[in-house]
Amino acid sequence: MKREWPADALDFEASVEAALRGRGGIELTRAAEADPSLRESQLRPLIESLGFAEIDFRLGEIEAAAAALGAKAAGRVVTPWPLVAQLAAPAGEPPVYLVAGTPRRAEHLDLFESALAVDVRDGSCRQLEGLGPVAPMPLDPFGVPCRLGEPARCPVDAVVGQVVLSAYWVLGALETATSLSAAYAVERNQFDRPIASFGAIQWRLADLSGAQVALSELAGFTLAKLIDGSATLADAWGLRLTMIESAEAVLANAHQVLGAIGLCEEHDVTVIDRHLQGVLRRPLGRIETNAALAERVGAEGFDLLYPVAPRATSAA
Repeated sequence: MKREWPADALDFEASVEAALRGRGGIELTRAAEADPSLRESQLRPLIESLGFAEIDFRLGEIEAAAAALGAKAAGRVVTPWPLVAQLAAPAGEPPVYLVAGTPRRAEHLDLFESALAVDVRDGSCRQLEGLGPVAPMPLDPFGVPCRLGEPARCPVDAVVGQVVLSAYWVLGALETATSLSAAYAVERNQFDRPIASFGAIQWRLADLSGAQVALSELAGFTLAKLIDGSATLADAWGLRLTMIESAEAVLANAHQVLGAIGLCEEHDVTVIDRHLQGVLRRPLGRIETNAALAERVGAEGFDLLYPVAPRATSAA
């Protein structure tokens, strides 16, 4: 796959990151938890000015790269806005959420007049209706109670596109967690030397860095397949499983490196952890994603170093 990003996409990523950090970055996320109306007053004008609503990953390499890098830039500060749902829809269309059966909650659903829900089990599509304002929960700060409405038409590549863009949003958050952990390990002294010199800390930093890179590599590969039209549901579920496993590894090791601070809500890694839980658990958690991957590999095969043939082809 090509490893060079289009210059226009890199410029867009830089613009998004600068704009979000200029508004406070993770501090804005904290503030929005306490006052959800900040999403409308602070973030909506910013998101609109950056042009996210005009991006459609289906329109070619540059658009797809801009969508992915824009999602990653937003993920670095866990921006409290449903960018992935918005980017998964064709330009100007209602945002797209993925569900498995009857959903109970959807993040930031109160921000839109209408939305679509695509069921990952059978590909069916229905209207998704919010049932009121944000109803915060400890690990779901911007969850909105919801219900399914009338049948609707599914956008092309909605599932695979949503999974890929979610992976980039999570990747951005994991990059921040990795950077914070490494910086703290260098700054924190114990027994008159930085804890980064301790073997146990070095092992954890290597583990979380490796997990982040693993997600980055597979996300890039799957995005390339999405662009050329060869991505399958097996590719999507393989990427989602890696996303979940990478996030678990990065967050677990980051909390251990930052152990002297404690599991306090004041630290940015704790904020990141809290805001990743919704995308890691909906529409499918780790066990369900693993089962979905096994099912699709059997039906479609899987493109690996040593490709796996579909079950029917293998039998033949």
